[in-house]
Amino acid sequence: MAKERITFSTRRFLVGKAGPFPRLVFREDVMLRLDQFAHTRAKGEHGGFLIGRKRELKSAEQYEVLVERFVPIPQKDEATRLVITQEHLLTVQRALADADRGEEVVGWAHTHPGFGVFLSNFDKEQHERFFPHPWQVAYVMDNLAHERAAYHLDQGEWHRLEGYYVLREMAENEIAIDALSRIRWSRLAILALLIVFLIGAGSYGYGLLRQVITPPSPSSVSQVVPPPTTPEPTVTVQRKDSPPATAKPPENNQVASSTRPVPPPAQAPLYGEYVVQAGDNLWKIAGKLWGDPSLFKLLAEENGITNPSVIPVGKVLRVPQRPEIKE
Repeated sequence: MAKERITFSTRRFLVGKAGPFPRLVFREDVMLRLDQFAHTRAKGEHGGFLIGRKRELKSAEQYEVLVERFVPIPQKDEATRLVITQEHLLTVQRALADADRGEEVVGWAHTHPGFGVFLSNFDKEQHERFFPHPWQVAYVMDNLAHERAAYHLDQGEWHRLEGYYVLREMAENEIAIDALSRIRWSRLAILALLIVFLIGAGSYGYGLLRQVITPPSPSSVSQVVPPPTTPEPTVTVQRKDSPPATAKPPENNQVASSTRPVPPPAQAPLYGEYVVQAGDNLWKIAGKLWGDPSLFKLLAEENGITNPSVIPVGKVLRVPQRPEIKE
């Protein structure tokens, strides 16, 4: 039996907003490794080089920077700041030249655990010394605050990128199956609604058609549309020895039914559930559920998870509603 051939394609997911310059793209495995690196080094500042490729664009963005690898810089566990030396940079550049795969140093990344995603004066000096090109980026991670940011230096001015892309490799066969199943389910839903509409319209249309084809008899007309009559005033004569007439109490069935409190409609559940599968992490789960991997921190906060990269298989996660993002 011949094996089915599986081909792969890549899809980009935007995190944040698309900025004008440069276009920054991370491979998904590199992004996951950066997250794992930040979580396993929660004390002090740590980091390393971003390796990838640069491609010039004929647009306002001018460059596209693809980050394909991350090379950590060895240092002490609780170092107060990441110090890059010329020897570090030369070692990486020689290794890239020997590999001869067209890769180069496209920037650097480092952690700021609990300090926020900013560049200190020392960070800016290091960037200007070792990463002088405008397409080279500085990527900052604060794993405690679940924040990330990318910066670049252009003509002496620092700019924070409003967003970046995550490149994910997906099997085209799986994409086609998912799309086909969605189309089939949507067609079934439309067909069911159409059947319900036709049943309701059919019962109403049958009665209307019957009235048109079969004219009503005169007796039925007189019963259905009686001529308007004006009630004549009546005079009641009461004898002195007769007991006074008592008015009949009004029936309160309709009043009671109209004033009866109506129970409020049942609210939709605010939470869902997701069972962790093999190879899952919060980044992938947020992408599956909401189409935005950066929302993984909502899952982490809701389930009390401190390390989003390592989750036991079979764990049931509480999934909150996706927040509305205001532009």
